[in-house]
Amino acid sequence: MKPVSFFSKFTFLCNIAFLLFLFFNKIEAKKPPTVGTEALGAIPFFKDLIIILGFSAIVINLIMCFIYLVFIIAKKTLPMPQWLTIVNLIFLPVQFYFFFFYNSLSQ
Repeated sequence: MKPVSFFSKFTFLCNIAFLLFLFFNKIEAKKPPTVGTEALGAIPFFKDLIIILGFSAIVINLIMCFIYLVFIIAKKTLPMPQWLTIVNLIFLPVQFYFFFFYNSLSQ
């Protein structure tokens, strides 16, 4: 049960990284385009990590929600706080909307 609790907390951190990813995405969209090689500057490690975790949050969250479903079908109690389960479940439709509908509408 400890790995499920750890993975659920990790999923929550990935969901927070997803929010920061959205924030950085909005900031980058508002910047004027630059010409030249200066536009390809190095991304700091922290920002790079947030982008990777935020972008992969949908896969991690989908796996975790599937684990929640298995626990519910097996009628076992979840080994983590209920608020954590609810927050992770709320993030999943938001992530699906952003990655599959929002990006296709804005192009």
